[in-house]
Amino acid sequence: MRRHDERASGHIPGSAHIPLDELLERLADVPDGQLWVHCAGGFRASIAASLLSRAGHPVVLVDDDYSRAVERGLAPG
Repeated sequence: MRRHDERASGHIPGSAHIPLDELLERLADVPDGQLWVHCAGGFRASIAASLLSRAGHPVVLVDDDYSRAVERGLAPG
């Protein structure tokens, strides 16, 4: 649920990118299976998690700083 500029600064390879302001129009683009949502501050991701859950998707709200994914080798630094 990260903005385009947040995504440009780094992302987990293979992750889908649908910013919150595009989510309702792009629900058909949401991948199947469990979804992990994240944004820089957490607020947008919590809204997105609610919308996705309401649409029937299993959701995990990631409440951690993106740099932790880099530290753990999940994303390039």
